[in-house]
Amino acid sequence: MGQKIISAIDIRADKVICLIAQELQILDKGKILQLIGIGTSKLSVNCLKPFSLEMDEIKNHLDIAISKAEVDAGIKISNVYVSISENMKSDYIEYETKISGNIITENDIKSFFKAAKFKCLYTETEEPLHSFPISFKVDNKKSLSDPIGLKADTLQTKWHVISTSKDYLDKILDLLNNQDISLKQIVSSHYASSLAVLSDDEADNGAVSIDIQKNKTIISYTFDNQLIGYDTVKVGTYNFSNDISQVKSISLEKAELLRKQIDTMNTQRIYEKKLEKYYDIYSSRAEELSNIIKNVILKSKFSSIVSNNIVLTGYGAKSLTVQKFIKNQMSGSNFRLGSTKKINGSKTYLDNPSLASAFGLLTYAANHSMEGEKDVSDLEKKSILSIIYSFFRNL
Repeated sequence: MGQKIISAIDIRADKVICLIAQELQILDKGKILQLIGIGTSKLSVNCLKPFSLEMDEIKNHLDIAISKAEVDAGIKISNVYVSISENMKSDYIEYETKISGNIITENDIKSFFKAAKFKCLYTETEEPLHSFPISFKVDNKKSLSDPIGLKADTLQTKWHVISTSKDYLDKILDLLNNQDISLKQIVSSHYASSLAVLSDDEADNGAVSIDIQKNKTIISYTFDNQLIGYDTVKVGTYNFSNDISQVKSISLEKAELLRKQIDTMNTQRIYEKKLEKYYDIYSSRAEELSNIIKNVILKSKFSSIVSNNIVLTGYGAKSLTVQKFIKNQMSGSNFRLGSTKKINGSKTYLDNPSLASAFGLLTYAANHSMEGEKDVSDLEKKSILSIIYSFFRNL
């Protein structure tokens, strides 16, 4: 039997990334993921939403990323997991299951996916991407993390559901159909990032993942291995570059290059004299962003259980200035720069926080099975709705 191949495409405002990994069985270590191919295509500096581009343009970026990864891996991909970073929202849904004095099983929790409350999430305009059981109550008593094995009359489960626009999903499906590639699953980019960078202890005991993207910053809260919530800050690396461009009356392209250079500057020793006149502009935005992040985390209803561990990741995470400001703002927490875990490959790639959401897709794919896994051709015939619904139903 051939080794399992997993392919992932991360579509973001800064670039399109394609990764190809091979699942290997290693004695005494079990299954591991080995990165065998990577391809990227950078989007224009002023692009804030990739699907605002003409379809031919985004298709060209996809072609470039896929071709590079396929040449690198020496194989042609036929199906992919795709991450998205736009058009998502959260809902919290309470669902009660009648247990009638029996022992609670995993199927009692999963019964949510057959219930009207779940089916109603599929509307003319929206579909659910992820559903996380984040708390349980047995017979209306206090919340607990694991009810399986307990006798009860009723089980109340609180679900965190992330949904997205059907139009957005259809655009992705059309794009892949043009590539003759079938879709396996669509995944939220900030969920993927947290899967890539959080350790088992952090995911279990509580952590905040700060994903600084090009057009925004996503603050994700993980506890008991579930994504219990997230907040969005409408500040990203684009704002840094745009500030420099506007104040100094230079092109956005030149300002972006300067931003990347300033990212690596140590605030204690500015060793590039030519960058000093831009640093104050950059620093002001970095301080503003770190202040907003701190306030959002502290005001979150999840703060008390997740704020002990702070992990920074994303396109803007390389900034030494941003790292310093956030670390100082969250001085009572364990703080570190995120790097990809649980995947084998070049440390140059794995330690790059900008690639975390892409690598998280591979982690997601390796730990989630879907209906149709044994016969990929079936997936090609299914709509977005049937793919995602079948996935939830078979959890």
